[in-house]
Amino acid sequence: MDVAEGPVVTVYRFLPTGKTRVSHLEALSADFAVATGSEAIVVKRIPGDTAVGVFVPNRVRVPVHFRDCVAKAWGVKDEKAVPLCLGIDNYGNFVVEDLAEMPHLLVAGSTGSGKSTLLTSLIAASVYLVDSSRLALILSDTKGVEFAHFAKVPHLLFQPATSPYETCERMEWLIAESERRMKLFARCGLRNVREYNEIVDGRNLKVAHSDEGKWTAPLPAIVLVIDELADILTDRSKTDDKLSLGKLAAAQLSRIVARSRAAGCYVIAATQRPSVDIVAGSIKSNFPARISFRLPSQIDSRTVLGYGGAEHLLSQGDMLFVNPNKPGLIRLHAPLASYVDVGACVEASVRSTNA
Repeated sequence: MDVAEGPVVTVYRFLPTGKTRVSHLEALSADFAVATGSEAIVVKRIPGDTAVGVFVPNRVRVPVHFRDCVAKAWGVKDEKAVPLCLGIDNYGNFVVEDLAEMPHLLVAGSTGSGKSTLLTSLIAASVYLVDSSRLALILSDTKGVEFAHFAKVPHLLFQPATSPYETCERMEWLIAESERRMKLFARCGLRNVREYNEIVDGRNLKVAHSDEGKWTAPLPAIVLVIDELADILTDRSKTDDKLSLGKLAAAQLSRIVARSRAAGCYVIAATQRPSVDIVAGSIKSNFPARISFRLPSQIDSRTVLGYGGAEHLLSQGDMLFVNPNKPGLIRLHAPLASYVDVGACVEASVRSTNA
């Protein structure tokens, strides 16, 4: 039996023998928790392995430091269009993914589970690692307090939206920008933003038949971050067309996530209400990458992830990650970005732009 001690959970890896069924072991999770006196024990097959893992919470929890995650991501930041510092897995490995490869991320979790903290750390790391010429941000914060510290970063295209109406305005602009980019690619005989930037970057190449007739520049990735999706999709205010604002937002969001990948526009959306009316089939199918913090029930876990297990997670950053490019569930522990860490990232991004 192999043992891997992570910052929050220790994994006991073993191979079932004889006629022992993995499904039977998974059903014994509650019995294992009672026998060991643990808050919750998860028994799951380890993705990419033939072994079964027993995930036991540590008595003493080791915090995952934001600066350690950013330092690890610094070495690979040029390899990824939009690097995401997701945290540490159960084996102590730092996980840095590229949002452009996902290309949209859905985050769910109950109040206090670490959802907003993760979004803050992802934004802070991105503005620190990626120059504003390569990355642009559109932030939606209906609470009005989560993203206020990012108001001065040069990556922002607009001030953070604080209402569903302002969020719809931002999404309407993003749709128009995506269509403008796709028309530009079509005139150049290209398919997506990656091909366009490979040709333009560093060559000062003039695109034939461009509207402006000027020298072109690489196009930055645009990331729309929505802190509470439910507040927007359930808004019943009427628009000028007598359509509810929530239905308009849902139509806009579906259009963005379905068509904007080639244009270099990506979405990170979070919600604490992962019901089927919020995480609808059309939206869920276009968010192949998903993260879930602790949820009240297995039904909620299956709604978000397609698997059970999120109901057994610990609080404060313990999460399950579905990566569309890798099989199975990955258990991660998100970093904690303090107010000092966020402020340092914002100051560094401002200095680099003014330099």
